[in-house]
Amino acid sequence: MSLNLPLLHLAVYDITIAYKHQCPSLIDNVFGVDPSEVHMHVRRIPVEKMPVSDDLSDWLMETFQSKDKLLSDFIVNGYFPDQGIQEEISTTKCLTSFVIVTGLTTTLIHLTVFSSIWFKVYVVLSCVYQASASYLDFKL
Repeated sequence: MSLNLPLLHLAVYDITIAYKHQCPSLIDNVFGVDPSEVHMHVRRIPVEKMPVSDDLSDWLMETFQSKDKLLSDFIVNGYFPDQGIQEEISTTKCLTSFVIVTGLTTTLIHLTVFSSIWFKVYVVLSCVYQASASYLDFKL
């Protein structure tokens, strides 16, 4: 069996998961016991930078050695290097987003139900909003 790398989308994601206090057991997972703190280190590797054929096995060994070092450093420090900071979501920001989304949804449903021209406006505005929010990575 061979791996045809050009068929991969654009990149490979190297994900390392570490648990702060204790790795959950199989029984914990079965019964839905959540770990207290989970850290993830994600590295994006473009397909163009990955070696092919014989060099791939050496590259994989180096990758796993660096993952071992990453986990060893995590055990010592309690965090991954260059780890982002987790911010608390403010209640005001959450409620504002909820009110805006609920208000827009209610208004557009009302317009959809009571007028056929407004349905077309709704569809166009929804498409424009979704496209712009996705493209611009818009977040409230």
